[in-house]
Amino acid sequence: MERVAAALYGLDIVLLLSFQVLNRDYSLLPRAVSFYGLGKTAGLFRAYLLAGSIAAPLLAWQFWMAKAPAYPVAISVYLLLVAAGRIGVALFPLYERGAPQALSRQLHHAATFVAFACAYMAVVEATPLLADHATGARAAVLALLKHLISAGFVAVVVTASPPLRRYFGLAERLFLIATAVWFLTASLTLPPL
Repeated sequence: MERVAAALYGLDIVLLLSFQVLNRDYSLLPRAVSFYGLGKTAGLFRAYLLAGSIAAPLLAWQFWMAKAPAYPVAISVYLLLVAAGRIGVALFPLYERGAPQALSRQLHHAATFVAFACAYMAVVEATPLLADHATGARAAVLALLKHLISAGFVAVVVTASPPLRRYFGLAERLFLIATAVWFLTASLTLPPL
């Protein structure tokens, strides 16, 4: 199961990085990743959401089943909520400004908030415990990624405000890539089931 979760997170990272290469219509700086759900990368965006929506419950199961040490239940709950948030992002697509689907846009933002906040909380809660039992460089990688994720999360919140919105896309990508790499590393660090 850990290899499946790791492979799905690897796919998640590859798809996230490929959006920019395959769809240069959107700038890295201001545009949210969700805009890749529109146009020529819409299918890849759905695959990206699906991969993460399957990987998160698998990782939640790994944390749930880990015996030594036993991890707090909250970590698994957060990961399940990450999957629910990603499903919400898929169900309520983002539309260009001015489109009449205002409710879908609001639900999309709410689902994104749930996914981001719960991913952040899972990382913050799990990193110290996981790093204590990681071998070699993995503990350092997990700790470094936790700091990048924390900085990315703060940057996403700060750049959501109008004066700094032009940097939102960059902050979001930092958060999403660092989180996916952390999840991949965690899935390979937890004891095999």
